[in-house]
Amino acid sequence: MLRLARSEGKSLTNMQLQKLVFLAQGYALALLGRPVYYQNTHAWQWGPVVPKLYKALQSYGSGIVTQDIPSEDELTEGEEMEIVRGVWDGYKQYTGSQLSNLTHKPGSPWSSTWEKERFAVIPPELIGSYYKQLLPAAR
Repeated sequence: MLRLARSEGKSLTNMQLQKLVFLAQGYALALLGRPVYYQNTHAWQWGPVVPKLYKALQSYGSGIVTQDIPSEDELTEGEEMEIVRGVWDGYKQYTGSQLSNLTHKPGSPWSSTWEKERFAVIPPELIGSYYKQLLPAAR
């Protein structure tokens, strides 16, 4: 996401990056039946968060992320990268707050998890089934 943003002269905040990564996960699970990252996503107060990514971004606070974040789940090409690009193209105009609002909708994976147990892991099956419902062909 950071490289895609830079290629268009844009920058991302910690919150934007967290939410865009989560959206990519949702659409990958919905479309491919497999994740783009293998860490757990948790239901935190401000939405879905990957704690390992949060820790890597913590020094940026709410500011702009200026450096690449090392990842075990590095994508270069393939179906997963197509989904990442699609998410970028579809959501790059949203602010961190707007992305947070999108992931907080009633019935969303974050909302369903937060209501049951705050800060719990959001089950990948729940993420995938929710984003499958959002796909145009599913309507």
